[in-house]
Amino acid sequence: MAATVAAIRAAGGEADGFTADLSDPESVPGLVRGVEQVFGQVDILVSHAATVAPLGGVSTLDPAEILRSLAMNVASVAVLAGAVIPSMVHQGWGRIVNVCAVVGNLVSWPGGNIYAACVAALEAHTVNLAAELSGTGVTVNVLRARRADAALQAWLAGIDPAEVDDPLIRRFVLDLTGPGTTGPEQPAVDIVDHLLSTQTGRVWSDQ
Repeated sequence: MAATVAAIRAAGGEADGFTADLSDPESVPGLVRGVEQVFGQVDILVSHAATVAPLGGVSTLDPAEILRSLAMNVASVAVLAGAVIPSMVHQGWGRIVNVCAVVGNLVSWPGGNIYAACVAALEAHTVNLAAELSGTGVTVNVLRARRADAALQAWLAGIDPAEVDDPLIRRFVLDLTGPGTTGPEQPAVDIVDHLLSTQTGRVWSDQ
């Protein structure tokens, strides 16, 4: 985060960094207040934090890890939106974009059941919130993004999927090295392209 803030400032922009534990939705209001104290009301919210854990058969998973995943991937997104919507509605303009990864076929991803459920919930939340805010000037959309950051791309480049014994990990490697995978910058470009649009309740794809 510090590097991103420094890069924006070096380019002549204004930036600051704020942190919160998004697996604990109660930390969200303080995060939003901190941003508002420095920059004023939030005009654009991009929810991009997520975890694919826990992975494995549902009967083998730790219930606490399941709840943590739901809190980070779904609950924090809804709480963040709820914290910024009043000011957006008041000014008659706002943009909310929720980003989710696409790893394999989410209709059938053995071992990734919890993340698949979170993505389905996130997309349903997005469409329903868009309907709730219809006519207010606030749009809500979701971007399905296939992306791998530089470190992950470097790690994947040295792996032969045929030598991976665990079928879940092998499928993960194949998904993120297959056609359509982009670098971390592409979802940001896609979001910027969409922000001026009045589309709402849409599921966008970067593919």
